[in-house]
Amino acid sequence: MELFKLLNTSLVAAQIICFLILLGLMKKFLWKPVFSILEARKAHVQQEMNKLDEAKADVAKLKAEYQEFIDRVDEMAKKRLREIEGVGEEKAHEIRDHARQEAERIVEDARREIRFELAKSREMLKADVVEMVIKTTERMIQEKLSFEDDRKIIDDFLSEMDKK
Repeated sequence: MELFKLLNTSLVAAQIICFLILLGLMKKFLWKPVFSILEARKAHVQQEMNKLDEAKADVAKLKAEYQEFIDRVDEMAKKRLREIEGVGEEKAHEIRDHARQEAERIVEDARREIRFELAKSREMLKADVVEMVIKTTERMIQEKLSFEDDRKIIDDFLSEMDKK
């Protein structure tokens, strides 16, 4: 309480009045410009944030378009690859068919060649047999042979046949 006794009421009243006048002057001259600057800054920040949001939306849109483009390119590449695989399989099938036909032709030519060689060999064998029979017959006719001699000539003929 002694503290209150030391205070001068007129001095306290004068300080309160000065404070209120200072407050009024600050409100009129200082706070309005400061608040208008702060409001302008707030509006500018909000505009920048809106621009940033628009830029983010544009980036997201571009990213979606890019992804769609990549997906289309992938699909086209897969489609093209399937087409190329189909053409490759078709070519492989054609090559196999051609090779099979060529092999069949070669086998048929070989069979004809074998038949021809076999017929030729048979004819040569017939000619050899006929020639040997003729030679043997000539010998038998030229010589009057006995049964044992005929037997020997026939055995010789058979051994010659075995050799050939």
